[in-house]
Amino acid sequence: MPEPLPTHELLNRWRAGDEDAARQLFDLYVDRLLALARQRISQRLASRVDPEDVVQSVFRTFFNRAKDGQFHIEEPDDLIKLLARITVHKTFRQIAFHRAAKRNLNLETGHGDEAQNQLLNLLDRGPTPDNANEFLDQLEHFLSELRFEDRQIIELRMQGYKDVEIAKKLNISDRKIRRLMERVRGLAEKEGIGRE
Repeated sequence: MPEPLPTHELLNRWRAGDEDAARQLFDLYVDRLLALARQRISQRLASRVDPEDVVQSVFRTFFNRAKDGQFHIEEPDDLIKLLARITVHKTFRQIAFHRAAKRNLNLETGHGDEAQNQLLNLLDRGPTPDNANEFLDQLEHFLSELRFEDRQIIELRMQGYKDVEIAKKLNISDRKIRRLMERVRGLAEKEGIGRE
């Protein structure tokens, strides 16, 4: 069996249009990224968050952004570090999405056919995995356009922190958070994030 090509060479071949190089990059890292995503998904959320969907989204994001020249890979292990970071962020966002108030597993109660029918009805109304991944990719791009401190505030809000808690944690005024949220809502509407 031939030696696998170095990451730099595979990236250069892929940028030159070699789709086989993209497949080789995928094959080289997919198992490690799947294991990383699985580690972060609790047993309880495993039925809702599919590590394979997360990793597919990771590679979509990587290849789209690498094509635009947004990543600079210099050291041999830079690519796996970058892919791992994207995987952790996407997994975290999927978990946050499924822990939001209306989807929170901790709020589900009841047993028997009636409870199961209610749950199935709720799940039927939810977004498809493709819709969720598309939204998360769009959200990730949107967040990447924000300043670091603004992104921190948004991520803490997504985790369920209140403005007062965020202000204390980041040592800023809650008025600043309210202004940011108004600005972000306007930007999100302009970009079409969250529309049905």
